[in-house]
Amino acid sequence: MNNFIFVSAYFSNEDKTTIMSFWEDPENKGVLIENIIEANEQDPSYANLLEHITLDEIHSNTWEYIKESEQAFKDQVIHIAKEKGWLVNIDDGGSNDFLKIVIDMIFDTYDEKKDKEQLFYLKLQLFEKQAVKDCKDKELKKALRRATTPLKAIRAAIDIVDAIQEAS
Repeated sequence: MNNFIFVSAYFSNEDKTTIMSFWEDPENKGVLIENIIEANEQDPSYANLLEHITLDEIHSNTWEYIKESEQAFKDQVIHIAKEKGWLVNIDDGGSNDFLKIVIDMIFDTYDEKKDKEQLFYLKLQLFEKQAVKDCKDKELKKALRRATTPLKAIRAAIDIVDAIQEAS
């Protein structure tokens, strides 16, 4: 890449045998040229690359590239999930879709085959609430544990909170 200005390089495979390097064309500022180089001491392109960057710097750049790629992927997934209504930020008020899902889960006809896992996670979250943890009434906790629908689980949790509030 004679006459080009070196910009950066990182390993492009897990075995660290291939390096992706970037060079700027001095005649076309801002235009980057990608060049794939085999990490082989016999390769003149590799020797030329090492005149511009150390192996340690390539390793460091690789780590940064991986972190940035992972973050970009996560950001893209979150963006798509929000766009499709699969992810809701409660701090910004949530959305009607999210609230509809919650209300449907509580009040629609419970299908054990389809909704069993949702009920399990709902109960798990309810048992994590401090009021439920603090409850000494074994019968109230048993009612929550044995609840067979989301509505019954919510009702049992409300009974626990009511009992604690009445006792104080």
